[in-house]
Amino acid sequence: MTATVTNASGSATAGYSYDNGLTLSPTQGPTGGGTVVDIFGTGLAGADSVLFGGTAAWSFTQLSATHLQAVSPVGGGEVHVVVMAHGNAGAPVYFYYLPTPFASGISPIAGPVAGGTAVTITGVNLSTTKAVSFGGITATSFAVISDSQVTAVSPAAAAPGSVQVEVTTAGGVVDNLSFSYDTNPTISDLSPTSGSTNGGATVTINGTDLAHTKAVTFGGTPAPFGVIDSNTVTAITPPSSAGLADVAVTTSGGTATDPGAFTYQAPPGG
Repeated sequence: MTATVTNASGSATAGYSYDNGLTLSPTQGPTGGGTVVDIFGTGLAGADSVLFGGTAAWSFTQLSATHLQAVSPVGGGEVHVVVMAHGNAGAPVYFYYLPTPFASGISPIAGPVAGGTAVTITGVNLSTTKAVSFGGITATSFAVISDSQVTAVSPAAAAPGSVQVEVTTAGGVVDNLSFSYDTNPTISDLSPTSGSTNGGATVTINGTDLAHTKAVTFGGTPAPFGVIDSNTVTAITPPSSAGLADVAVTTSGGTATDPGAFTYQAPPGG
């Protein structure tokens, strides 16, 4: 049995002098190389080189007569790993180069500092995901749904703010997404403070940490709303009976309630 082996010195034909029963751990890694691979087998003493698809490993270390450790070079697809010893090549085993992952989106994009937000990360080549982290902190949990979707639960953060979300797969690391940790919102005032029981009044709500508002209610009834900026939200009052109504704004960071802040008044002649 023969094989053509290519390295920095060129190509040569080497006979498989024996089947040294090679096994690899791990058997896969990113196309960019750099995977530390443990190689086990017989007759490995005096190894001259380790080749991945004909390309020399970035480095290799002889740990024993039956154990080598090599660092995979840049490559792609399914390749043979061959150990050259005393000019002879042992029978090869397969190593698989996995495609680089890419993340295209995350939803929701924000959650409370206390953590616990279930997020969905979408992209490609995510099926071998090994870890997810938020700002360097490991996600409470994660699950691979498909090659294009991973779910994760955000861990608690030390402080509010935007952090980098990192997804680590067997094919590499992707870190182009961000997640915002929000504090509890506040309501400072609203204008106007009264309107018709028929609803339809446009109310401006001022406060803090309102950028990721998810809901506004008047007396517990949902109201259409729009986010102006992190300090301002507008909402249209829903119909209600006459009297005082609590105004509540719910964001990714929590809920702020202003008790009895809006007064519903019956229209003249109503």
